[in-house]
Amino acid sequence: MKYDKARVGRALVVRLARLVAPVLLTVMAVSLVAGLAGAAAADEASPPVAKTVLRVGWTTEPDSLNPFTGLQQSSYELYHLSYDFLTDFGTGYLETVPGLAESWERSADGLTWTFKIRKGVTWHDGRPLTARDVAFSYDFQIRYRLGNYLSALDGIEKVTAPDDATVVIRCSRSKADITAMWVPIVPEHIWGRFKSAKEVTAYANTPPVVGSGPFQVVEWKRGVFVRCVANKHHWGGPPKVDELVFTRYTNPDTLAQDLKLGTIDLAIDIPPAQVSALAADSDLDAFACAQKAFDYLSFNCYEGPSHGDPVLRDAAFRAALNWAVDKDKLVELAYQGLADPADSLFERDFYDPALDWHWTPPPDMAFTFDLDKARRALADAGYVDTDGDGVLNDPRNGGGDVRLRLWARRASLQSQIMGKLITGWWRRLGLDIRYSVQDDGVIIDRCFNYEGGRYTPDFDMYIWSWQPSGSDPGRRLGYFRTVQMENQNEACWSNARYDRLWEEQAQELDPQKRKAIVWKMQEIFYRESPNIVLTYPKLLEAWDVSRWEGWTRIPRKVGAVAYITDNVRNYVMVHPRPGSEARDGRSATTVLAVAGAVILVLVVVVWLVARLRGRRGEEV
Repeated sequence: MKYDKARVGRALVVRLARLVAPVLLTVMAVSLVAGLAGAAAADEASPPVAKTVLRVGWTTEPDSLNPFTGLQQSSYELYHLSYDFLTDFGTGYLETVPGLAESWERSADGLTWTFKIRKGVTWHDGRPLTARDVAFSYDFQIRYRLGNYLSALDGIEKVTAPDDATVVIRCSRSKADITAMWVPIVPEHIWGRFKSAKEVTAYANTPPVVGSGPFQVVEWKRGVFVRCVANKHHWGGPPKVDELVFTRYTNPDTLAQDLKLGTIDLAIDIPPAQVSALAADSDLDAFACAQKAFDYLSFNCYEGPSHGDPVLRDAAFRAALNWAVDKDKLVELAYQGLADPADSLFERDFYDPALDWHWTPPPDMAFTFDLDKARRALADAGYVDTDGDGVLNDPRNGGGDVRLRLWARRASLQSQIMGKLITGWWRRLGLDIRYSVQDDGVIIDRCFNYEGGRYTPDFDMYIWSWQPSGSDPGRRLGYFRTVQMENQNEACWSNARYDRLWEEQAQELDPQKRKAIVWKMQEIFYRESPNIVLTYPKLLEAWDVSRWEGWTRIPRKVGAVAYITDNVRNYVMVHPRPGSEARDGRSATTVLAVAGAVILVLVVVVWLVARLRGRRGEEV
């Protein structure tokens, strides 16, 4: 039998290709599935699809899950989700509402308060929560002087639990803030084993965190995500979602894009340029929200051992620098207008108009931007250039040049912009400013520097942002008392009159009289300027309204829906709209990777088909 070897060879190749193609496609399909699985594994915050998950993106990172050591706002957000409070904060103006205590009453002399605790409350591990846990929490924090909540606990003499449903708080003096104390209730069976403050602060409190709040933190991968599961037995009713996942974004633009893609449902701290674009999307709401927060520049005022420049201990020097800060320009360039120029320690347009804690300096006292006034104020205080080198000299420090370190935060672009602007203005005054950008951890370490066991702060000035927890003014103002040095009073400022006024406001039960004292304290702080309050930034948030409903802005109409610290209602109440499709929760990177894999498979298939068709005429 005669045959053509070339034709037969080509036919065999074609047949072999037909046999191999399905196998190849199968292998690629399996690889694609494996790729999807790998992508899902890479997106480690993704829970099973069957669960209802509210996904939150933020640009921050908790510093600790231990409620007695954490400093970052993101940590306090998790504390309020994990733990309950004796009383809580409402949605109107963060007013006092029942928490673990369903009711309370005050004695005739105003010194004893009796709280009735809800029955049937359990910790996340199933053990019962009783009034004894509440009494323990207060006694524990007072005994070990755990600084995060000392201002709220000031004036409490003794806390007892005569039975499982009753807490009695005996005060040493009238206590105006007793129904607005930001003090988490912790389980005695977890924290009671510690015998010193050192042991308490060394405890990492790794997940699963045991509290009694509406969610339990069960997983934390640093720099990636925090995963919380709903407490279905919470006394306030179970959350309407099964899980809550906070994913960290290092790029705010990616955060905004992932919200558009549906990877996340709520974005906290979106870029200013994205607010209008996201607001134009009918599936989303996006707002520049009022928040309880401000940016500030802190001076090292410490009179003790310190590596800070002694010039900063002079209130006249600090006050003079106020004239050389253009806060309108800070708002314009650092926040693209999405902030307000600041003056005092309480934000504008945030509190109940009938009891507004914000003090506004009168025109004859207000520091406006005026470099000439700043120069005159410095000269009047004795700071002039005596050696002709263009740098002011400090007459109190041997006539040396005034050289100051100013730090901005690497984690905050706004901080860096403000730092550069302030550096420029102050150099024009004749100050030698050494400006640099530092990690948050470095700044914190320098603020709380110890040498030979002795507190020795090692900084001159830094720019920071503060979102104070608690709605009562006593807590915030209490941080600047002398007794808070080495703790919340990082500026190490001390003013005896301010301290006395704090004691007065703490005991004043008439709200309007108390407000007058609070305003006087803000005036003293403003004049002496241990901090220069720079801006009241808006909280830029966007959230999905096409698939989720139940969002409430807090305070109503002007506030945010999350990252409020004092109210976590939205995490509990938000739920999927009826008929809305569940999202797969994949990130933008994962979606692009999968799309690329699919395109690759299609290209190979088309190529094989084309090759096969082209060779049909060569078959035997």
